[in-house]
Amino acid sequence: METKKKPSKFKYIFYFLLILFISVYVSGKTGYYETNIKKNTALTSEAIFNFEKDIADGKAVDIQDYINAEVPDYRNVYSKVGDKISKAVDLVLNEGVGKVSRFLKALFT
Repeated sequence: METKKKPSKFKYIFYFLLILFISVYVSGKTGYYETNIKKNTALTSEAIFNFEKDIADGKAVDIQDYINAEVPDYRNVYSKVGDKISKAVDLVLNEGVGKVSRFLKALFT
């Protein structure tokens, strides 16, 4: 009877890391990141040009008209619960330390 040898997990991890490295390397060499940075710079340069044009024309300017900074909201139920727990722990610790320090102060004065 032949026993089949199971492939080790190291082999799969190695292949995964190799594929990951190759994909990051290729994206760096093809200029993917530089293209994204150029696109953002072009949008900024265009906004500056429009801003300067509106100033020269004497129009009322508002910064919100020229900046399209979309900030994605990554909050979800878990992050909100974590934030509430963090605030509760902070409140308990701050008040607890304050009460202990007042108690010790009352004892020794």
